[in-house]
Amino acid sequence: MSAASPSPAPRPDPAPCACGSGLRARRCCALDGGGPPDPAHHALVAPQVEQARAARTAGRNREAERLLLQVLDLAPLHREALRLLYEIRHAERRIPAAIALVARIAALPPETPAAHVQHAQLLIGQGRHAEAEAPARRALLLAPRDPSVHHLLGMIQTETGRPTSGERHYRMAEALIEAPNPTLLGNLAWNLRQQGRLDEAAAVYGQALSGTVRPVRALAGLAQVEAGRGRFDAAEALLAEAVTSAAAPGDRMVAALIALSRLRAGDAEAALDRIAATEAAIAPQPLLTTELAMRGRALERLGRHDEAWAAYLAGRDFQRERARRRFDPAPIEARLAGIRETFRADRLAGLPRPAPVANAPVPVFLLGAPRSGSSLLEHLLAQATEIDPADNRAPLPGLGRLLPRLVEGFGGPTLDFPAALEGTVAGEAQDIPAILASRYVALIRAAGIVGPQARFVTDRHPELPWLLGLANTLFPGAPVIHVLRHPLDVVLSGFAQDRLYEGNAGVTLASLARLYDAQMNAIAHVRGQTTMRYLPVRYEDLVTDTEATLRRVLDFIGLAADPAAMITAPPRAVPRVPAYRAELEPPHRRGVFRHRRFGDVFGEAMPVLAPWIERLGYAATPEGAA
Repeated sequence: MSAASPSPAPRPDPAPCACGSGLRARRCCALDGGGPPDPAHHALVAPQVEQARAARTAGRNREAERLLLQVLDLAPLHREALRLLYEIRHAERRIPAAIALVARIAALPPETPAAHVQHAQLLIGQGRHAEAEAPARRALLLAPRDPSVHHLLGMIQTETGRPTSGERHYRMAEALIEAPNPTLLGNLAWNLRQQGRLDEAAAVYGQALSGTVRPVRALAGLAQVEAGRGRFDAAEALLAEAVTSAAAPGDRMVAALIALSRLRAGDAEAALDRIAATEAAIAPQPLLTTELAMRGRALERLGRHDEAWAAYLAGRDFQRERARRRFDPAPIEARLAGIRETFRADRLAGLPRPAPVANAPVPVFLLGAPRSGSSLLEHLLAQATEIDPADNRAPLPGLGRLLPRLVEGFGGPTLDFPAALEGTVAGEAQDIPAILASRYVALIRAAGIVGPQARFVTDRHPELPWLLGLANTLFPGAPVIHVLRHPLDVVLSGFAQDRLYEGNAGVTLASLARLYDAQMNAIAHVRGQTTMRYLPVRYEDLVTDTEATLRRVLDFIGLAADPAAMITAPPRAVPRVPAYRAELEPPHRRGVFRHRRFGDVFGEAMPVLAPWIERLGYAATPEGAA
């Protein structure tokens, strides 16, 4: 019997890595950790690395690149070769490649905090703050008393919706430095602004601006704080000072804020001029999504809807093509599946129902898909002295993450949220809903969200559509008010922003429609399987018949107040000022059936939204038809 022929040796994969480093994928992002040569043999390529370093120093980058690619194909973990190639790719603004290279450098022993900091900073520069936290935490572990690392973590946690944690790191960084740092103070002030602590933010900005040089970013940040405090003349004066700063011509944030102030003042043409000046100054670079969205808003104010739509599209194109954001429906679908599996009347019949927390404000949950109008309703309700607004700062999402650990700690099964709710039906775990309800109240008090006079606190956290079942479990008698708006207006208004939502929903209209559909199905499912105090309110009624709609909401909550006086009074001082107050306008009708002014642009979103248009009754009126 003849011996079998030996299998041919596998041929090297010539495919270049998708990150753009120039290396083969097997020597870059698809590197097998067990395959590369032992670093002890790196001395064999030392002459080529030295030649590459000399070429790089002399500015002969193409020669250096050729040598480095050869070295790294043989020794893909050579630190100095990786560093030099990283410098070249970073200088070329090939950021995905730079991120891949610096991540590999950071992982090489011995680890250095500087490499992890560089990795985190590159991710932050791409808006990938959540991903930046892991390398920043690793840098902190290696250098726990480095103020720059605490500063970095403060930025990351502030931008990922955890301003209280971010403040702690800013304060630690402040304690570790010898002299005041205006940049650190400015970032701390911005953090306090995000928490609604505007008076404190103004004081910290004052410290940042106390030197002989007044940083332009601090001037612009303080201008936003003053606008939030209703001091628009002071805000304008600060922006005017920022414009005269030597740094202002190249500072796009200042230019965007000036355009926003002009738009807020009703001068859309001046806003367009400011954006056009930025575009000319940065050519051939493109405008950012924020600038394009603002251009769209200004054009829309002028009735130039085709041009406005082109600006909105360009802004989302930037996110897809430049920032490489892609919609991923998987996390949204998983959340909806978990809710459908957990919230079934027969399985939850034994859930404990805690009594109201004694001497505590009652949550008023304001439901609504993004851009439905819940912020307007919250502002109107906050005009009553007995109601304080939590904006998006209430602690319900954190309680959802805590629930599984409590269930397991009380001897229950190991389950994720929301399935862990089923673990509260037996034994000592029946105390968990009451524990979480008390913690909710303790956290909003500790955060200063409610004052001593508050009988109610409005909670309009963006996670609420997914957490409605938990909210109703912890506070079974709490009012739930659902702000509804024409589905096409919802997705259009969301698309015309620079914000992205779960799974990068927002990069297309279709992705926003998918998010809307999932959240509305989640709400409908929980409502169908549980009992709750629920009131639907139409955005269109809220802006066209504000007094009657507000009276209906107040009656539902159980609060005697004068809606007419609440509408006409200046914004009330509240413990934590909502972030939207700086751009707040009186109720207006521009957003009512806004989609009709844009024609047939909804494409792939229509099959998803058409059933909701019908179900919510918008198809029954000519004004509501698409």
